[in-house]
Amino acid sequence: MNSRHVHQFMRERFPAFDSAAMTWTNVADVDSPRVGEIEALLSEHIGRTDAVVEVNRRLGALAPFGQAASFIASHIGEGQIRATNRESSGFVVVAVNGTACGWHAR
Repeated sequence: MNSRHVHQFMRERFPAFDSAAMTWTNVADVDSPRVGEIEALLSEHIGRTDAVVEVNRRLGALAPFGQAASFIASHIGEGQIRATNRESSGFVVVAVNGTACGWHAR
């Protein structure tokens, strides 16, 4: 899935959310992101499956679980990163400031 397809997928399937109502956790230190915490968040909300990850409309990928956390960690600060699974049953957002939240589809 190339970046254009990822962007289209996210436009169609990623829901709007109220960021003020979410519980945010810090997943990035001053020096480096905490990949383990990103993996835990992905596992809890998306599952240990392939993840569709979008950093911005020109940068996105379909990545296996282990690579998805590393991909997200390497792009923290470049945009609001959104991740979901192919079924769009769980969602994770990593904000530019290195905080993240997740939720399940209702």
